[in-house]
Amino acid sequence: MAVVLLAVVGIVGFWPLSTGGGTGNSAADEPYYATTAELENSAEAIVRGTIASTRERADETIATVHVTAVAKGSAGPTIDVIYATAGPEIPEGLHRGGEFVLLLQVRDETAWNLVNTTQGYYPFVDGRAIPAADNSVTLSEAVLRSVS
Repeated sequence: MAVVLLAVVGIVGFWPLSTGGGTGNSAADEPYYATTAELENSAEAIVRGTIASTRERADETIATVHVTAVAKGSAGPTIDVIYATAGPEIPEGLHRGGEFVLLLQVRDETAWNLVNTTQGYYPFVDGRAIPAADNSVTLSEAVLRSVS
């Protein structure tokens, strides 16, 4: 009996965990999108904007974003984007004063979340949306034209 229990615990302990979508390149337990189409289709809104201010609440940051262009959905002219500030699901590249293309999902009636923490934002530098280091998926030409 003890041998069977040990075998079951051993199998369960080493079974690979699913990330819930995509190919699983995200370090956190969140979806990762393997293609541009999957990524853009997961977003309810895609906007370009500047983070005007941030404030902390528990283990989250609320970033107030001034929207300058909308490629998908409807958002703006000012929105709140909420993201984690603790644990593995931290979008480390977001900062006050930065300009980004954001891929968003509705959180509630007043705020948005990123589609995930590695692919939900693209720094907008010199007129270009640049994927973060852990993100190999580029945005479509149609989205890039809409936010430029």
